[in-house]
Amino acid sequence: RSAATSLGCKMWKPHCNVCRHGYCGHAGLPSDRNGQFYAMLHFGHIFAPLLRDTRPKWSNWLCPGQCAASTVDGPPAGDTKDVDAVLLSLIRIFDAADKAVSTVLDELAQHGYSSPSEQHALPYIKEHAEGMALPPPFLLLRAALSFKLGSSCRRESDLVSDVIDDQVQPIFSSRRNDMGLEPVSSDETESFGAWGYKDSGFVVEHRKDASKVVLMHGDRYNISGVTLPKLIPFLEKESQLRVNTRHTALPTFMGEPQVAETALGDEQLSKLRGIVANDQGRVSIQSIDRARHGTGHTQEDMFLIRSGSLESIRLPDAVIWVETEQEAEALISLAGEEGLCLIPFGGGTNVSHATRCPSTVQEPRPIISVDMRRMKKVLSVDEENGLAHVEAGITGSDLAREMMEHGYTIGHEPDSIEFSTLGGWIATKASGMKRNKYGNIEDIVQSVRVVGSKGIMSQHQGNSATAFGRVSTGIDLSSLVLGSEGNCGIITSAVIRIWPLPPCVEFDGIIFSSFEDGLGFARDVAKLSSFKPASVRLLDNEQFRLGQALKREARGLAFIKEHLYRTLSSLTGTFSPDAAVCATITYEGSAAEVQYQKKRIAAIAAEFGGFLAGASVGRAGYDLTFAIAYLRDFAMTYHFLAESFETFVPWSRVEDLIARTKDRIRREHRSRYLPGRPIVSCRITQLYDTGACVYFYFCMNYENVPNPSRVYGEIEAAAREEIMHCGGSLSHHHGIGKLRAGLMDEVNSVGFKRSLMDMKESIDPDNIFGVRNGAFAEYY
Repeated sequence: RSAATSLGCKMWKPHCNVCRHGYCGHAGLPSDRNGQFYAMLHFGHIFAPLLRDTRPKWSNWLCPGQCAASTVDGPPAGDTKDVDAVLLSLIRIFDAADKAVSTVLDELAQHGYSSPSEQHALPYIKEHAEGMALPPPFLLLRAALSFKLGSSCRRESDLVSDVIDDQVQPIFSSRRNDMGLEPVSSDETESFGAWGYKDSGFVVEHRKDASKVVLMHGDRYNISGVTLPKLIPFLEKESQLRVNTRHTALPTFMGEPQVAETALGDEQLSKLRGIVANDQGRVSIQSIDRARHGTGHTQEDMFLIRSGSLESIRLPDAVIWVETEQEAEALISLAGEEGLCLIPFGGGTNVSHATRCPSTVQEPRPIISVDMRRMKKVLSVDEENGLAHVEAGITGSDLAREMMEHGYTIGHEPDSIEFSTLGGWIATKASGMKRNKYGNIEDIVQSVRVVGSKGIMSQHQGNSATAFGRVSTGIDLSSLVLGSEGNCGIITSAVIRIWPLPPCVEFDGIIFSSFEDGLGFARDVAKLSSFKPASVRLLDNEQFRLGQALKREARGLAFIKEHLYRTLSSLTGTFSPDAAVCATITYEGSAAEVQYQKKRIAAIAAEFGGFLAGASVGRAGYDLTFAIAYLRDFAMTYHFLAESFETFVPWSRVEDLIARTKDRIRREHRSRYLPGRPIVSCRITQLYDTGACVYFYFCMNYENVPNPSRVYGEIEAAAREEIMHCGGSLSHHHGIGKLRAGLMDEVNSVGFKRSLMDMKESIDPDNIFGVRNGAFAEYY
């Protein structure tokens, strides 16, 4: 006040009702440094001219456009002690802000970010400043960063434009089919470079009020056609970044991908066509077919496709669609004669690089992808014994539909059920969300038929439709094939268990105030043995809030109910939005069985303070399973990479493993100076007496990040390392493929590894099935 007065500033009249002095402290001046600087800026124009020569940028910031014309050349004559003190204080804090910004920009440049955006750099600058002896206020840090923009940085305003009249181009086409449960008989209905159907997917729509809502096109899912106004705000809040819905990162894939030429000659192609009765549509060397069959559904696969980088990996030289076991036998015989390598292909939904081709160094022979989806018949249904004999190429959705027509369920319901195949489930040793009631795939499959390099492998006197509840006849073929990942032969059919359709199916949702309470609930439910509900999933707080962001706009009574619930929770302090978790339950069985389970579940939930949220919450959690894969590829459009990875964890280590894995991901993200904050969440999906399957979800922004897919892979690998260090398994049901093959030495002993190699050489001496997945990645 003294300095401003000496510079000619007229002060306000005293206004304090306590002591009649205007600047005594009773006036309620801001206590935080940001607030104090905002107050000080009321006098910025007084001090700006005095900084014109020494700190011109800051001078102009204090009084934009007026300093040059100012007639004030310096402080007035006389005692300038107060003015000097203010100027010295301003210079120190301005210099501190400049130093913080320069230091962080240099660090970012060293990590490959020579031109970071404002929203990328600012959080790291703030973090750095907080470690300084006298941290500059945030508004000064932002101002100092703005001085550095221009050629070396990009302003956020250059990146974000929220008000536009047109709708952004979706990554999914808007072509509609009347399908509901339409069979997947070819790749015609599937997207390429994104998960799911071509006619389904999330897109952004811009409203006239400048708000952005997300909408799922198509009519296949309960969430289809529902506007989701909370999804983008959720993404922005969690990542601490603005989502620019006008600026898309990767285009919709269109046309034929650029790939290397096939290594097959005309004579070899002619012989391949001869196996399928010269059906030209069942042998392809088209780039789109080869690309689809040489990739799966990892984030890296999607990124390669959408960034036009498929030439960086090897793709199969041809794709063949076999329709019979005899054709598979003839193909294997031809492969032996012509020196070909065969890779079985199911639905292509793997997230382990299992359908990727080995490099030419590892495998110099031409590679043929063997698509099994034309072998999709239900060969027989044995209702009396509860069995069905089914060809291995059938997709989960087709199999479920056909069994439903007979009045039965297959019980196996993985998240990928719409596209994955029975053979793929067996080859990866899959698990489904309803394993509590029906078991995993190893419990469902009773026998298998496999065509290998030495002929058909089967048991039970060659009667392919026969299966026994249990036998003691030595090593079981199913045990060899489950988890074989295409290394031993082509799975052509299997006898599986089937169950009568449950007369009663109900859903429920239970909200707990903390993850610890939810985890205690899950532990106790796991002890119910055969009385467990068909599916019990526990979503952590991040997953729960994502589920809330995927809810439709509440209107009318629904809005009132939601508002009252939030108000009540706030007043009672029972549930905090930033801590609450949710368990979603699916009950299946007779009405009496379901009612008994519901009573047991309600009692256990009460012990941990759970709130029964109703069937709609449970159903929404169930639907989220099928939407989350679409979300991953939607997010990729707007500079976000995401992926899930899973593990089995003993109950004694679940809590510690989850906390340490999340922390490891955040530390790895921070050490690379990546934009914003990582979004890390988890859910418990399958319960066992001894532990649980835990899914982790990791999402990061990759705008301006060099080699983002590789960076993501490095962080995921670090997370997997942490998982195993904390006592988790390498995989619960995704399988190993090539993505995690490097860690198999931590799973198998040297002796077992050698035995597996010897077994492989005995079963497949010419290595016709040289896919090199899992333990056979280094097969010689």
